[in-house]
Amino acid sequence: MKLFYSTNEVAEILGVKASKIRFYENKFKLRFERFGRDRKLTQKDIDKLREIINEKSKGNLTLQGTARRINKKTDLNKSKKALLGRLLTIRAFLQDTLQELNKA
Repeated sequence: MKLFYSTNEVAEILGVKASKIRFYENKFKLRFERFGRDRKLTQKDIDKLREIINEKSKGNLTLQGTARRINKKTDLNKSKKALLGRLLTIRAFLQDTLQELNKA
């Protein structure tokens, strides 16, 4: 697996034209690494583009609607991660409490 992919390589991977990748970069305000004039995309960038393409192809959503749907999913994932963090903290507290009770 490579660290960076060119726009043409990503276009081939995703089965779209390179111009579509540049279009989505502009419309979704994506920030790709650049070396001179060349864009260098990471696997994370490819996954984000794949998500955009998949959401856009699911239905008759506008670009704005697609962006809203993706952001909603992102917000939900952030909430899940925050909840998981709190639950892990509670778990650690309960395990410590149980150990103290067993010592007594």
